[in-house]
Amino acid sequence: MAKFNYKAIRPDGKMKEGVLEGSSRAVVKAQLVRMRLRVLSIKLDKSSLGDSDDGITPIIGNMIYRDGNGDVQIELGRKGPTSKHIIIFSKQLSTMINSGVPLIQALTILGGQQQSQIFATIIKKVRTSVENGSTFSDALAEYPKIFDNLYVAMVRAGEASGSLDVILTKLVTYIEKAEKIKGQVKSAMMYPIIVISVAILVITGLLLFVVPTFAEQYADSGRKLPALTQIVIDFSNWIATNWMYVFGAIVLGIFSLRLYIKTEKGRKNFDRLLLKAPGLGVLLKKIAVGRFCSTMASMLNSGVNLLEALDICAASAGNVIIEKFVLNVSNQLEKGAKLSEPLGEGNLFPEMVVSMVAVGEATGALDEMLAKVSDFYEEEVDLAVQTMLSMIEPIMIVGIGGVVGFIVIAMYLPVFEMAGGIG
Repeated sequence: MAKFNYKAIRPDGKMKEGVLEGSSRAVVKAQLVRMRLRVLSIKLDKSSLGDSDDGITPIIGNMIYRDGNGDVQIELGRKGPTSKHIIIFSKQLSTMINSGVPLIQALTILGGQQQSQIFATIIKKVRTSVENGSTFSDALAEYPKIFDNLYVAMVRAGEASGSLDVILTKLVTYIEKAEKIKGQVKSAMMYPIIVISVAILVITGLLLFVVPTFAEQYADSGRKLPALTQIVIDFSNWIATNWMYVFGAIVLGIFSLRLYIKTEKGRKNFDRLLLKAPGLGVLLKKIAVGRFCSTMASMLNSGVNLLEALDICAASAGNVIIEKFVLNVSNQLEKGAKLSEPLGEGNLFPEMVVSMVAVGEATGALDEMLAKVSDFYEEEVDLAVQTMLSMIEPIMIVGIGGVVGFIVIAMYLPVFEMAGGIG
């Protein structure tokens, strides 16, 4: 009997996670339904089968391993498939299915031409599962790190409607949009991080190497130094003496913060802080609204039911505050509310979005309205990123220039005083 990890929603709307044994996902799902739970995901626990998560058995770390066929492979820096691999795979599979190629034959061809050995092995295992009678969506669901809940749900809807090729094309569009937004956020975050890191190195270099040189020269002169100069020299001496403690404190602080964020309370507080952060909070809310609308539009248009779409949106929110909000929306819908009603609660969804959702519900074109909102917020995110970068840049330049200028002026004050005394 294999073990399956599951996520489900209890009748009171709260999330429940656990492990059940069963001969298949269908058996486990039936158990959960009997327990009056609404299933979010069911994932096979590969460790219960004595196999690795990706179908590859490590021999020496990630460098030497045995692939799905039992052959020994050597690969330095082995990594799993990226979003680019998923996009190309989905495009090719969509084209082949649209051209009349049977699914198993298409998977055989695609599995043999992957550059990533891990991804090739996964595709081959998915093909084997389909050959053994599993549905394509259930076979993909066994690899949640590669194919998330949204991907599996849309493929399942495509199988049910007989339009798998169309659904895969929509998935490609969705993934490409999601990657674009992710890239924008990374660029918005990386720029200030790089600049601040370089600034810290420059300032540290000044304090450890430049300031001591001036201090030695001034010490030889025997003159009393200005208070500002003495403060900088004292701080430089303190840094030179205690730099190991400072570095250790920073590393310990970062490590402690990471551990705290991994706790339920810590993650909740951290995510709430992010949403309230000046500038960044506004950007994250716009990204959350855009992602929600894009995900919902894609799934509803593909035939996924509203409650399942909401549950998947919650699971893929990436922020526990937003996840809790979406789960509450799902819970309210189960009680008979319309989607626009609970969306209007709180301050996450603007009134404009709520109004458009209400119009979509009234006209029966909810997926179209959500798609329009998603397109609007895609442009809003672009503008928000550019605005944030344009604000951060002058602030950082002034701040860094101010610190460096302060150190330079402090070091040259005695020179200016001596020049004034000579005059």
